[in-house]
Amino acid sequence: MVPVVVGANDRDLWIGNANSKDELFAIFGPDAAEARKLYDPRGDQTLDELTQQVFADETLVEPARHLADEMARAGQQVWLFRFAYVAQAQRGTNMGTLHGFEIPFAMNMPAALVGADKVTPTDKAMADLTSAYWVQFGLTGDPNGDGRPVWPRHDPAVDRIIHFTNSGIIIGTDPLKPRLDLWQRVWRRKN
Repeated sequence: MVPVVVGANDRDLWIGNANSKDELFAIFGPDAAEARKLYDPRGDQTLDELTQQVFADETLVEPARHLADEMARAGQQVWLFRFAYVAQAQRGTNMGTLHGFEIPFAMNMPAALVGADKVTPTDKAMADLTSAYWVQFGLTGDPNGDGRPVWPRHDPAVDRIIHFTNSGIIIGTDPLKPRLDLWQRVWRRKN
């Protein structure tokens, strides 16, 4: 067994299509009403926005958590993350971190994403921090050290995640947990 880092971005890749909100929420079967409450509590989300959220959770966000859960249950050391930091030059254009947009930060190369002239001190600080976790993990099998906030090892029984955000690192409960738990119930019912 080798240690693993696994995670997803807050606006990750989605695969799926729906022509209406009713069609979209119908994929949850008998949990359609609960899904509607979780994804569109006020009924004001656009279909495009809901499609992105629902299918990203199904395609990558919950599968990343599921993989972390299964690895931890098997005794594997695993660290789970969610990346939601948006380069300052992209704020207002990108509503969150798209698929693969964490990579320039993990590699400490935010200029690869926005161009050298648009990297801000805040972007550089997030890239330094993110990269430090990845480098430490590569060197030791544990992302922690050097005074960084402690990234907790994943435990399926404890709702904790490291969240890379525009406000910095947040270690705490997963804000998407109710949605992801719903996906687990949907999949259990189908199997």
